[in-house]
Amino acid sequence: MYECSRFVLMMTRDMLFADSLRDDGPLSAAGGLLARRFRLWRGPDGRRQVYSVYAADEAPDYPDAVAIAVRMEGGRRVPVWTGPAGAKARTAAMANGAQEIHLRILPETESGTLAPF
Repeated sequence: MYECSRFVLMMTRDMLFADSLRDDGPLSAAGGLLARRFRLWRGPDGRRQVYSVYAADEAPDYPDAVAIAVRMEGGRRVPVWTGPAGAKARTAAMANGAQEIHLRILPETESGTLAPF
């Protein structure tokens, strides 16, 4: 049986719930370069998730990952699209003026990789 937070389930739907995401800033446990490479996002269930940050046109095609297309507005990061990683995320990022794609690779369990519904 797969265990999956509502946050991961929410992330698989195109932008429907993106306004309920909150940027919780860089990963504070990491210093300098690593802090810029990882970002925390808080979902509607209140749980924080760690995401890897990529330039929108350089995000890899991880099959078991969820993506947030992020547009910079001043000093703020604003989610403009959520869904599966890969070409769909890059296309959505370009269409919505996003500069970054944040990826969360879903963990593997004994029964296999967790997949978004």
